Amino acid sequence: MENQGMENQDIENQSMENEEKQIKVQAADGERLLSEAETKRYRNLLQKQAELESRGYVRRDRIISLMKANTVGTLAILPFVAVVVALYLIRNGMNFYPSAVGERYGAFTVVWGIGTFVVMFGCFVVHELIHGFFWSFGAQNHWKDIEFGFIAQMLTPYCTCLSPLKKPFYILGSMMPMTLLGIVTGIIAIFTGNPFILLFSVIHIMGGAGDMLITCMILKDKVKGKDVLIFDHPYECVYILFERK
Repeated sequence: MENQGMENQDIENQSMENEEKQIKVQAADGERLLSEAETKRYRNLLQKQAELESRGYVRRDRIISLMKANTVGTLAILPFVAVVVALYLIRNGMNFYPSAVGERYGAFTVVWGIGTFVVMFGCFVVHELIHGFFWSFGAQNHWKDIEFGFIAQMLTPYCTCLSPLKKPFYILGSMMPMTLLGIVTGIIAIFTGNPFILLFSVIHIMGGAGDMLITCMILKDKVKGKDVLIFDHPYECVYILFERK
């Protein structure tokens, strides 16, 4: 009987540990259970929030639905795609048709195509590393505050910062992946006339749609205080603003 009681206690303790690992919240897209990683980030947010509020900061949540974020973000990024493609066409003409590509690269066309897709998808991980690299300069504990992960349901890697950042650092870290992987490679494509590099550029400019949306929201955000910090939301889309008047 004593052993059975101990086993029941162990089961109860294990259940409590599991409950602590995951928290149910009312998110913008409905009620859901946070993952262990999200729960950890949520608890970190509460700790940071308490510290900031003790210093006179006020929390302002800036949240939109994932559907709206994807729609608005895509619309915000299309002008950049249009400019890169237009400049490419002006300089190189319509040289990205299969016949034109085959004539230029011959037997190496397939190699170029496969290589482009392999590097392109590999660079989605690089995209997140660039976020982390630039955010680390403004983070409280630098690289130790940068967290990487992978959302299995969406097959998407991610990067987040576990400490609040000043606006310039947050915007810099948000925009650099698209700038380096999308805009810079777009310029290279324009001057080399390489359609594969153009494709790489367009995909990675589009991959920065969410980052562009967040940057636009931060720049348009009307705050009364001059001392403003930006914090990655632990489970919602967009960010949390801490303002001290």
